[in-house]
Amino acid sequence: MVIVPATTGQMGVLPGHVATIAELKRGVLSVHEGSETTKYFVSSSFVFIHANSFADIIAIEAVPLDWIDVNLVQKGLEDFTQKLSSATTELEKAEAQIGIDVHSALNSALTG
Repeated sequence: MVIVPATTGQMGVLPGHVATIAELKRGVLSVHEGSETTKYFVSSSFVFIHANSFADIIAIEAVPLDWIDVNLVQKGLEDFTQKLSSATTELEKAEAQIGIDVHSALNSALTG
């Protein structure tokens, strides 16, 4: 089974799932194989579930959660928050907000 963070909510995919295309939001994708579970942080992605019980996940980024350092994520969140407060142009504000959004999602994935 695979559990994906669809924009409409968490979606579990098992063999025989109806063919579907879904946009995924930033979050945790879980792959369950027997008693083993591997979790990944994904950002900006799609899942294509085929009628033959196969699924393709097209992700800009997919990183195993255990590769991510929570201390660096929290520092990044602090840095981007500071950048947002000192931003003077719309571009600087947008870049800082993207950094905050990504680091907030990473932090939630690691701590939640």
